Amino acid sequence: MKKLSLLLLLSISLITLKANNVVLANVLLNGQNTTSQFSLVNFDISWDNSWRTITNEANYDGCWLFMKFRKKSSNTWLHATIDATGATVPANSVLQTSLDGKGAWIYKSLPGADFTGSVNYSGAKLRWNYGVDGVLNTDSVEIRLFAVEMVYIPSGKYQLGSGGTEGAHFNEATLTTPYNVLSEGSITVGTTAGNLFYSGQGDGSGPIPTAYPKGFQAFWIMKYEASQQQYGDFLNNLDLARATNRNPGGFTGSHPNLAAPVPERAMSSLNIYDHLALGDWSAMRPFTELEFEKACRGFNQVPTANEYPWGNTTIAATTTLGSPGTSTETASNGNANYNNQVGFPIRCGIYATSTSNRQSSGAGYYGVMDMAGNLYETCVSVGNPTGRAYTGFNGDGSLDVNGDANVTNWPLNGTGFALRGGYFANVPGYLMTSDRTAGLYASPYTTRSVAIGARLARTAE
Repeated sequence: MKKLSLLLLLSISLITLKANNVVLANVLLNGQNTTSQFSLVNFDISWDNSWRTITNEANYDGCWLFMKFRKKSSNTWLHATIDATGATVPANSVLQTSLDGKGAWIYKSLPGADFTGSVNYSGAKLRWNYGVDGVLNTDSVEIRLFAVEMVYIPSGKYQLGSGGTEGAHFNEATLTTPYNVLSEGSITVGTTAGNLFYSGQGDGSGPIPTAYPKGFQAFWIMKYEASQQQYGDFLNNLDLARATNRNPGGFTGSHPNLAAPVPERAMSSLNIYDHLALGDWSAMRPFTELEFEKACRGFNQVPTANEYPWGNTTIAATTTLGSPGTSTETASNGNANYNNQVGFPIRCGIYATSTSNRQSSGAGYYGVMDMAGNLYETCVSVGNPTGRAYTGFNGDGSLDVNGDANVTNWPLNGTGFALRGGYFANVPGYLMTSDRTAGLYASPYTTRSVAIGARLARTAE
């Protein structure tokens, strides 16, 4: 019997950033089992500036891995189902398959002391259940493996609002102090002491339901804003009709070989539908504005009034770039891109160097980069019923015929999103962690904006 044959094997790192140099290598299929209809996906993966700490913030980075496949007879790329068993785990790593089979995380195994540095995991294997995905033993297929750098945000309590003067900020009702988020339970919104209070952006109403992700539960979030390379890879692995609807322009070449003009820079000029589609296609999800504050501020931290994501009120704008438009683009000064000094989005992770600290790198408490300035963080808001109905389901890897996301309880009509963290043309107040001045995403929701990029999350397991 002719077995499953591999027409063409490609490996693509969805974020190919100079900062951390993610590399997927030696990707191949072998070990086909025609009875149980599975095959093994072999790969090596490495990246720089990784970490796993056991003190202080006690978190780690990693990569979200997922696979697409295409039958030789079709132009449609489909999402591969990964089995919960049968993985080969490289030394010094954890290779954790998601419960829904949409992908897997790989990250550093628990060290004896805080670890920072490069990682190189070889000999990894995932089990692809190709029979479940409608592939026959005799089909020829093309596969593509993707890796997205992520940061693990541990579970635990935190505070919403800083007690400062940020626009439309959260606080505890009748007080000027932050509101304590102590669980994923429903939050009462109102003017009575002990309630969460907000005004100025959104309807000021509640409650915020139990199912709405509040940041108390652990989650993963992309370490960087989506890059031009990442978005181009997304378009190139859709069929032409879907890719045309999701293409904001600016790429050179033609589908399926679109090329990013500056691959390492953050992808801008997106709209809400582009953002949601990327999330559904990669089996991730949008994060909420509460999760935004948790990722910036951290577990059980006492906020500084009017703080930025790096935990203090010190900020400086980048005014000039070194080697602009290249993979080694650097910021000659500053720790954030704002005030229209540069005038466009810059390289993802540009402020992280081998000697940078949290302030100089512009990092949140857990190491998430670029949460202030560059491009807005598009979060699901608590400010209207559509946003509050969000339940945090992860994407399933497939889009509808128009290239739109189609996940239950996502704000698919484009409403219910808050813009947080500011973008490259904002004044510094917009960049404060608790500032909500930008408010709900403005109508019309189909309009693409130079201020809008994409960053996504996935619920931890």
